[in-house]
Amino acid sequence: MFSLLMPVKDVLRQNRNWLIMAAVIFLVGSLCSYLSGAYHVETLPGLEEQLDGLEQLFNLILDNPPLISALLVFLNNFITMIQMLFLGVLAGISPLVTLFANGYILGVVAASYQAMGGSIPAMIFLGILPHGIFELSAVFLCGALGLKFGFHCVATPLPEMTRRQSFKYIWKEVISVIPLVVALLLGAALIEIFITPQLFGGLM
Repeated sequence: MFSLLMPVKDVLRQNRNWLIMAAVIFLVGSLCSYLSGAYHVETLPGLEEQLDGLEQLFNLILDNPPLISALLVFLNNFITMIQMLFLGVLAGISPLVTLFANGYILGVVAASYQAMGGSIPAMIFLGILPHGIFELSAVFLCGALGLKFGFHCVATPLPEMTRRQSFKYIWKEVISVIPLVVALLLGAALIEIFITPQLFGGLM
């Protein structure tokens, strides 16, 4: 049962409900901020500082040659994914907070862009989807397994397994999907640096 790796398609199939849950948490965060007009960032304590930090980080990344910028984007996102995966064992708090917070920030950006007269469909299809298809796939996958880690290693083990066996089994799933996560994040970083600005830049 506990061989080193398992087929990624099996991991995806067995965790379909967790993937849906991760996507729903992200979407709820987005809708909460967007529908409340959360471009007033004071609606969530600490969010303004987080947004300022993200802006400074992104500006710092863009000060480098494009390939270096893409690598830095990849590393930043990969660290976030690893945190969701491995800190999920702490009752699933890290992936839950990260999924909701990232969704919330997206809602803030969307509300702010609309408040400035921008088109939400244009932002979604030109500014988010080109790289977001890859990046969000990695986010939902890591978030799903992080939530599963927390639930089955703290609340209740997997059926017919002890908590220790559950930990080993989910760990195997995590290790199995890391190459896919790396590929998704690399693709997302390259598109975000080289393609998204060309598509979305003319609308800003």
